[in-house]
Amino acid sequence: MTAKRILVPGLALAICLVHPTTSVAQNGLNALDMADIVSGRTVSTQNLNQRSSDRAAAIAGTPVLGYYGQKQSWHAGTIQQLDGQTSPVSGLRYNLKLQWLEAQDAAAPDGIKVYTGGTLKGFTLIPAAGQVPLQFREVKYRSLRSGSGRGMLQVLNTTGAIHLLARHVYVEHGPQMNLALNTEMRPAYQTQTTTLYAIQPEKPDVAVELTPDRSIMRLFKKHASEMEQQIKAMGWRYDKLEDVVKMVELYNTIASDDPIE
Repeated sequence: MTAKRILVPGLALAICLVHPTTSVAQNGLNALDMADIVSGRTVSTQNLNQRSSDRAAAIAGTPVLGYYGQKQSWHAGTIQQLDGQTSPVSGLRYNLKLQWLEAQDAAAPDGIKVYTGGTLKGFTLIPAAGQVPLQFREVKYRSLRSGSGRGMLQVLNTTGAIHLLARHVYVEHGPQMNLALNTEMRPAYQTQTTTLYAIQPEKPDVAVELTPDRSIMRLFKKHASEMEQQIKAMGWRYDKLEDVVKMVELYNTIASDDPIE
């Protein structure tokens, strides 16, 4: 049994823009360093029943970096309702700043329908024609650094004992001031950050944040010794996201032959 991996072209970790108009290079998973990840709390979602003018203002106030993929463009995809029903949508984009999904809908105010937390099971985005859809699902997550909550996390693999997910967060940082001189040392800036989570068979209802170090070996339980040998032989690193995905893929393949307990 071979674990299925979903690579995420365009996923970038710990991007920092001093000026919102600065161009951001899009990196593949093999260029990502989990040591650069900065954790942030989810921005509170706004109620679906808010006035359309307030919603429009909130959307208009979201910078490019506030959207998944650092683009405000629309992508085809699907939404999965709470009852499991899936529907295609011609235009979707994930607003990280407001932590909601925006869908093009001619019947909605300003042509945009908003799905906040708790209103969908998940959704998919198609980056471009012919490319593999990126899958997101709402899960309960737990982090010692940023706390617990529920949110839409990106699914990085879909088969095997361990599921990996990525949580994307938009964070606004205020200016750094020298109070003695009353001088701004660094202007305000924004970052888009990503943290890695895992769902294990014994706790299928919660995704737990992973620390980018050797503690990841705890995932592999009785196969830890074998996995450690393979990791050393392959030169994989615990602080490289793509390497961690490869580790979990390998473990899922090995564990698939374990007898059912």
